Amino acid sequence: MFCTNCGKEIPDDSAFCPECGAAQPGTTPPPVSNANGYVKPAGQSVVQKAPYNTICIVGLVLSCISLVLNFWGIVGIAATVVSVIGLINCKQKNENGKGLAVIGIIIGSLSIIYGVFSLVSLFSLIAEMGA
Repeated sequence: MFCTNCGKEIPDDSAFCPECGAAQPGTTPPPVSNANGYVKPAGQSVVQKAPYNTICIVGLVLSCISLVLNFWGIVGIAATVVSVIGLINCKQKNENGKGLAVIGIIIGSLSIIYGVFSLVSLFSLIAEMGA
């Protein structure tokens, strides 16, 4: 058998030419191994990781902002709503970020509770000043 690229004589079962390295048609290339010793069978497609859902990330960022700027729970409500929408999208599209959405929901809910307590304290303070 001769190389289809450089024309040198090569063994009949060669997948690549030892001279120029060109793949030979009609042969299957040998399995490729990496540093960990894993051998990927020839012709197997590479599986890519699912991307992170952007809405989940936004919900987590909003919930972190709600810890600093709560405005009586309004930012916490927005963070919780966005995180719930992100969690639903993650499940529908099979994307990463479910954990981020759950953390956003928890922090947003805590911010809502803190906002409610702030409002109750504010109203009780106003009521005391008026009495």
